Amino acid sequence: MTEQHQVHCDCGEVVITLNGSPRVHAHCHCEDCRNLLQVPYHSVLAWDGDQVSVSKGSDALTVFQSPTSNMTRAFCQHCGEVLYNTNAMGWKIVSQWLYRKNHNDTLPESCQPNAHFFYDRRTVNIDDVLPKR
Repeated sequence: MTEQHQVHCDCGEVVITLNGSPRVHAHCHCEDCRNLLQVPYHSVLAWDGDQVSVSKGSDALTVFQSPTSNMTRAFCQHCGEVLYNTNAMGWKIVSQWLYRKNHNDTLPESCQPNAHFFYDRRTVNIDDVLPKR
């Protein structure tokens, strides 16, 4: 049986279903993520685009296209919560923070961060045991 996860926005108007295990579960330090989301790094859960669907509230989901990269940010037009963003490879990326917020501050084993990517581009140092690529 395929693993299935759900997340929703703060107001509950939009629900996203994520099928299978994430392709990537790590911390991203790339400039595109930092610029798109206005964060020093992004703790990500990335699925192939066809593994993510809007289960509820597709009419309330607004997509913003970055003017400087091939990335989008999808958010609830009612509460402003970002449900996912997309990268240049078409992956849909959910923040680990949103997942934890929706699941009693827990991440399943298949979603635990296992590395830092683009660490050479970081703006903050992270002192942990994860590989830094």
